[in-house]
Amino acid sequence: MKFAELKTALKTKVAPAYCLFGADVYLINKAIDLIREAAVAHVSDVAAGMSGAAADAAGAADLNISRLDDTASTSDIIAACRTVSFFGGRRVVIVKPCVQDIAQYLKNPDKDCVLILVAEKELRGAEPIDCSPMTPDLLIKLIANQLAGHNKKITPEAAAHLCNCCGNLYSRIDGELNKLVNFFPEKGALDTGDINAIVTKTASYQIFELSNAVCGGNIVRAEEVLRTLRDQGIEDYAIFGSLVSSLRRVFYSLACKAPNDTVAAVLGCSPYAVNYARRDYRSLAPKIAWLYANALDLEHDIKSGKVLVERAIVLMF
Repeated sequence: MKFAELKTALKTKVAPAYCLFGADVYLINKAIDLIREAAVAHVSDVAAGMSGAAADAAGAADLNISRLDDTASTSDIIAACRTVSFFGGRRVVIVKPCVQDIAQYLKNPDKDCVLILVAEKELRGAEPIDCSPMTPDLLIKLIANQLAGHNKKITPEAAAHLCNCCGNLYSRIDGELNKLVNFFPEKGALDTGDINAIVTKTASYQIFELSNAVCGGNIVRAEEVLRTLRDQGIEDYAIFGSLVSSLRRVFYSLACKAPNDTVAAVLGCSPYAVNYARRDYRSLAPKIAWLYANALDLEHDIKSGKVLVERAIVLMF
C-alpha cells in the first residue's frame, strides 16, 4: 500500500501490524500519526465519556501507547503488545527502527494491539506501507483528497503547479495546503493564481522560473527572480550552475523524441517539467539550443578565470 492510500484504508480497517518503509522520513512520521490516531480513537471516546474531560481522554489514550527503539529486545516488543490496555480498546506499540526478529509474533499478532514497525524493507505478516517519495500523480491525488476534507477543490493544473513549487516534497506541500486553506476560507475551488499568491517556492523552482524568463526573453522577470534568490542568500555560483542545468533540461526535452517519463528519468526531473518544456518552447527550439551553447561557453570561461560569475549572469541575460 502506498502512503497516499493509507488514510482511506484506515477508515474501514486498522490492521494488527504495519510495516513502514521508504526513504521519506516525513511520510513515515505522518503514517505513524495516522495509524495511531485511528487505533486510539475509540479509547479517547470511552475515556471522554467516563471522565467528561478531553485532557483526561488524551491522557488515557497516551497510556495505551508504547514507543520502543532498536535497543528493545524481541521479548520486550511482544510483552508490550500483550499488555492489557487501559479503558479497553487497542494498544499501540511503535518500534522505530525495528531491527529485531519479530517474524514469529507476526504469524499470530495480538488482535487487541496495533504494532507499528519502521523497517528497511517489508516484513511478512505486517501490512506494508510504502513511504518512498511520492510521484507527482500520487501527490496530485493526495492534494485533492486533503482539500476535500476542507470542502475545497483544486484544478489538476494548480495541484501540479503546487507540486512543482514545493519540489514534490510532501512535507512542504502539507504546510502550504494549510496556508491555502486558512488564507482562502471562503473559496471553494483553488487555482494556479491562488498558488502563486501565497505559496513559498523552493529555490529550485525559482531557478525554473528564472530559466523560463530567460528562454522567453522576459528580462524584467528574470531580474526579479534573481533578486529574490540573492535576497534568500543563494550564491551566484549556485544560481548560474542551476540555470545551466535548467537550460540543459529544456534543450534535451526538445531534442529527444522519447516519452516524457523516459526523458525525465534520464534528466532526473519530473515528467511534468519535460512536458512543460515541450509544450512552451517547442517553437523556440533553435533559440534554446543557442542559449544552451552560450551557457556552456560561459561556464567554461568562469572555470578558466576569463569571466566572473556575476558578469556571466549578466551576459546570459
